[in-house]
Amino acid sequence: GFTNEGGYGGTYRFLKNIMGLWMIQSVRKELAPDKSFGEICEQASKESITSLVNCNDESFLSPESMVEAVQSYCEKTGQQVPETVTELACVIYNSLAKCYAETKHQIEALTGKEFERIYIIGGGSKADYLNELTAKYAECEVSAGPGEATAIGNLMCQMIEDGQFE
Repeated sequence: GFTNEGGYGGTYRFLKNIMGLWMIQSVRKELAPDKSFGEICEQASKESITSLVNCNDESFLSPESMVEAVQSYCEKTGQQVPETVTELACVIYNSLAKCYAETKHQIEALTGKEFERIYIIGGGSKADYLNELTAKYAECEVSAGPGEATAIGNLMCQMIEDGQFE
C-alpha cells in the first residue's frame, strides 16, 4: 500500500494514501452545514462513544450518505451506533487518528527508523482534537503546520522557478 511519488526538483516521497477529513466534511454537509468544523471538533472531544471504523474501507470512498455508511459499519461490527453529528465526529476523529498511528508504525517497520513527531499540515492542522488523538494513538508528538500548506508549497515552487529564490 506504499509507493514512491515523484516531487519537485527530482525528489521522491514515500507515500501511502489514507482517508482524510473527507468523512467529517461529508457528515457536516449532511447533518450540520451551519456548524463550523471547529465547533464540531470541540463538541466531539466531549463525547464518550468508543466505536471505531476502518477509515480505508471501501464503504467510505464515496457513499451516498456518509452518516449511513458510518452507522452501518458500526452496526455490522457490533459497536455502538453513533446518532448525533458529534458522536459521528468522535467516531471518525478517533478512527482517523488510529489509522494515522497504524500508518506511522508501518512506515517505521518498513524503514527501520523511529519517528518521534508527526507533522500535520493542511486542513487537519486546525483540528486540535484530531491532533491530540493522533498523538495519543501514535505515542509521539504532533506538530500542526499551516492550514494552507498546498497553496504555500505551490507558490514557493513558482517563485523558485521564477528565480525569486534559489
